Amino acid sequence: MINDLIMFYILPMIPSVMVVHIKRGHFLRRYLLGYGSAEQRVMDLSIGDGALWSIYSSITSPYIVPLAILMLGSSAPVGFITGLPVISVPFSQIAAYRILKKIDDLKTVTIFTTFLDRIPWLFIAILIFIHTQYFLYMLLGLLIMRSFFSSLSGTTWMLWIPGMIGESKRDTYFSTRNMVMKGFGIVGYLIAISVFLLVNGYKTDYFIIFLVSFVFSALSINIMRNIPGAKVRDVYKTASKNSTEIEFLLIIALLSVIGFAYYFSQPYIALYLLGRPYLDIGSTFYTVVLIASGIVYIGSQRIGKIMATRTGYASSMAITLLFLSTLFAVLYFIRTQTLIILVVIFLSLPFSIYSLISFNMTVSRSSGENRVRRTSYYTIANSLALSAGPIAGNIMYDETKSIHLIFLISAVMMALAILISIYLLKFGEERSFRSP
Repeated sequence: MINDLIMFYILPMIPSVMVVHIKRGHFLRRYLLGYGSAEQRVMDLSIGDGALWSIYSSITSPYIVPLAILMLGSSAPVGFITGLPVISVPFSQIAAYRILKKIDDLKTVTIFTTFLDRIPWLFIAILIFIHTQYFLYMLLGLLIMRSFFSSLSGTTWMLWIPGMIGESKRDTYFSTRNMVMKGFGIVGYLIAISVFLLVNGYKTDYFIIFLVSFVFSALSINIMRNIPGAKVRDVYKTASKNSTEIEFLLIIALLSVIGFAYYFSQPYIALYLLGRPYLDIGSTFYTVVLIASGIVYIGSQRIGKIMATRTGYASSMAITLLFLSTLFAVLYFIRTQTLIILVVIFLSLPFSIYSLISFNMTVSRSSGENRVRRTSYYTIANSLALSAGPIAGNIMYDETKSIHLIFLISAVMMALAILISIYLLKFGEERSFRSP
């Protein structure tokens, strides 16, 4: 099933610049072992690594909130569970900076910290069967550990992989990688939904999917070992031009506002779908919604690439924010279950475009010897938004008990962020490179 998905659905979406004589016979060699130039191996193997990582990721992180609701009920503090673990990110960035001063090998640091990032899921799987009043605190402790190493490895990966790919190929590469990853993320959701349908044991289904995730995680790390290595000093040059400090900080401010606004509501979308006072659709149907969202996300990556090429990053961001703001406002007003689920699914469209544009916008404006520092700025700002947004949402929900007000506040913040993206046009519009 996976091989057919790759050959007939995912590969046709890969542009010709990245498809060189793909045949069924040597497909596995290319994306699991790699061949060709160093740059080609980096692109191919990081796609293979990303595909297996997506299966692992799609059967872990999306199910933390559902697990908390299962274990603690609809009163579970889902905003705190989502946001508090990210408080470890600033400390991980300090650690990343100090480690890279002593160990210049980005590949070694990334692989080791990635392994440490995956370990907590094994303990979470075991924790499901431990009956203790301290379940919430133990879960938070494991999620904090996971967030620390995930952020650290994410920073070194951002320095390593994009720094080895030419600027003219980068947007096409990441658009393709994102589509492939979402495609395999759907495979992960299919695994999860199969477990939910076949295993009726209380909590056993979650235990199984977390355990299975570790297998795909290990396979992902094994592919990563074949990617060509790089030193920090070798990946300074990621763009033909650099941006001023003010322009870069404005970009970081914009991404922080968007991240805060989006994650302010994100845990409550899951609660809205799964909570008994609300739709209570169950884990199986919830997974179907995730699959549909993933399909929309895949199709939207190509739209994001076209927008970045034709209108530029800042203009594309403003259009995307308008779409996000409108959908969150719609969630505030509607009450029909079918319409709510459709809006949740189509939220993936603008968020997919935002994910592509925001990452490439940041990489394109952080070149030279300030790249390590600016990458850390980006990671910290993004993670603080991911932390502060859900926590603020949790506080607001506890005070008002109005889940619809949460959605309205996100819509307003997204609308305000449009002003920042428009102001960025003052510095000149930067467009994605057209692929040769």
